[in-house]
Amino acid sequence: MKKIIFTFSILCLLLYSCKDNNTPEPSDLPFNPFDTLTYPLPEIETIPVDSNGFLGLHHYIFSASCNRPGCHDGTFEPDFRTVESSYNSLVFHPIVKNYSVANDGREPLSYRVTPFEPEQSMLYKRITEHFLPNFERMPSSGNPLTEDQIGLITNWINDGAKDIFGNTPTLSSTQPACYGVVAYLPDNNDFRVDTARIDNFAFNPFITSVDENMEMWLLFLDMDADQNYVLGNALTYNKIQFSTEPFTFSNSVELDMQVEIIPNLINSVFSTYNPEQLPYYQKVTFKPSDLGFESGDVVYMRMFVKDADHDDPTEIPNENAPAYLIQYFSFYVQ
Repeated sequence: MKKIIFTFSILCLLLYSCKDNNTPEPSDLPFNPFDTLTYPLPEIETIPVDSNGFLGLHHYIFSASCNRPGCHDGTFEPDFRTVESSYNSLVFHPIVKNYSVANDGREPLSYRVTPFEPEQSMLYKRITEHFLPNFERMPSSGNPLTEDQIGLITNWINDGAKDIFGNTPTLSSTQPACYGVVAYLPDNNDFRVDTARIDNFAFNPFITSVDENMEMWLLFLDMDADQNYVLGNALTYNKIQFSTEPFTFSNSVELDMQVEIIPNLINSVFSTYNPEQLPYYQKVTFKPSDLGFESGDVVYMRMFVKDADHDDPTEIPNENAPAYLIQYFSFYVQ
């Protein structure tokens, strides 16, 4: 036993003697100037989603109270899963379950939402009236909307049931809309940057690198006069402008958006997770420095696309769009 202990002690001494005594301690390492570098971000005022607009109605009311399992989560119309499905299955949308003079003693309504006319909108009727057995008050959970929530919906209808970009709908055809931008760094393993927003607010500018190529995909959807979806590959003109001026766009740079034959299917709307894969057809690739932008710039985007029902391209977002949407379609260069 003594021999074993003695042998173990000798091995420990030999191992210790092999230690490199010239290895410096961390405190002895030379000063590294890169350890002190910081990359300050600009102070961007967080603009909350306006509860008076449709994006706010979806965020605060429809998604929170109506997009429930087995209800308006795609199981029944209206479909409140996303902003675009909510709007398109409400405004000027025919009613599946309607009133009947024979069965209910009520005149049928034309649409779920008729702009400027709450009393002719089934949405308004269903959230304010309890008409058994077929038309109980919604939400069906038994927790009715508050008077303030009903007031917001009523005011939105009275104001023309405008879409998220402030456009008043018409029966002929809606304007195309852009529901998201997804941005990757192709030279950096397709690292996604559109979700890295300043102050982690979903509608603030996202952050990208000045000297790296950025590949952006955009989601466009449209509705024709027959209330059928028109996807981005059917749109024409397809241009995008970049500027450090959010409203005047006086120093803008314009690029052509490439329309892919096969879309990039992405589970994202407004840079947040979406339960369905949606077709992103339009793509543009560029390096911010090649367009004349520098570190510290906030760069704003405007897209121009044209559908078959309008003579002129639709500008998205335009100068009259809500401020939070103008900020969403922007990026900070560092």
